[in-house]
Amino acid sequence: MENAKPSISVAEALAQVSLTAANIGNSSAFEPVLNDWLGFMGGRPGEIVIVDGGSSPETHSLYWKLFNEKRIDKLQVIRREHPDNHRDTCYMQEYVVGAIASKPYILFFKSDTLPYREGHDNWLPEAIEYLQREDTFAVGGSFNSPSRHHDAWPGWYFSHKCSLNFALMKRSSFMNAMEEVAGEFIRSGYDPDKNPIRQGPTKRYVVETSFERFMARHNKFTLVKVEDPTWTVFHTNIVGKELISVREKYLQRVDVERYMNARIQNRVWGGCYYGKPPARWANFRWAIGESPLGQVIRAAKRWVGVGRAPES
Repeated sequence: MENAKPSISVAEALAQVSLTAANIGNSSAFEPVLNDWLGFMGGRPGEIVIVDGGSSPETHSLYWKLFNEKRIDKLQVIRREHPDNHRDTCYMQEYVVGAIASKPYILFFKSDTLPYREGHDNWLPEAIEYLQREDTFAVGGSFNSPSRHHDAWPGWYFSHKCSLNFALMKRSSFMNAMEEVAGEFIRSGYDPDKNPIRQGPTKRYVVETSFERFMARHNKFTLVKVEDPTWTVFHTNIVGKELISVREKYLQRVDVERYMNARIQNRVWGGCYYGKPPARWANFRWAIGESPLGQVIRAAKRWVGVGRAPES
């Protein structure tokens, strides 16, 4: 499929997009990563929406600074001691940030996910046009495990996955997916017995699971651009000063090739994060985190005031 000139300009596309993130902590890296996303998009979008999950007062101060500088348009925060500050209920913030967005399109990002592009100046208008296709639920990526479902056209493939690390979609698609899969759960006040993910350690992935179940039911997919040195979106899974250091290397294009989705999708073992330990060690840590021991460790952290995620 050849890319024709988009029917709308970059400025017209930007005006239709809400850039959104459900975030906790990561105060030292949040502002530079937000700026990276604005550069990746090609300018300031129609609105920027941030929903916090219970960060420290220091992170809240950063949010309010950006809000007062008119660099955040909508902001919701909760106190750190609020019960919603819990790793296993982060879907509350992930749902709310999309629900309070008001532009026709939503671009979800995470503050530990690094975008980069050199050229590709019309990607956003082109992506919005792709979203008019019947088979396309979202345009996104940043996958760290096998995700290709089938080829689209040269340089693109369709995936059955959809990640909040990076996903652009119609707001109507977001609302439809959440209502169809998790509507009863949301309306109930998040009654655990009504969680659409009934079993297992992935109960907190309500939003992404809703996307993927909705796509499967309606034969829709996420359209993903195959990465090359001029276009990458990496989920680092690190925060704070460590992320600042990794970001510097990332922007300098240091050792990025082996983390691109074109290679990762052929991996057999687990995931692979740019700037993280080898995948086997990461998978061991994930396994501990999902075990009863992980629950004890998180409870201990909350008891001593560490919270749901590290602050930096």
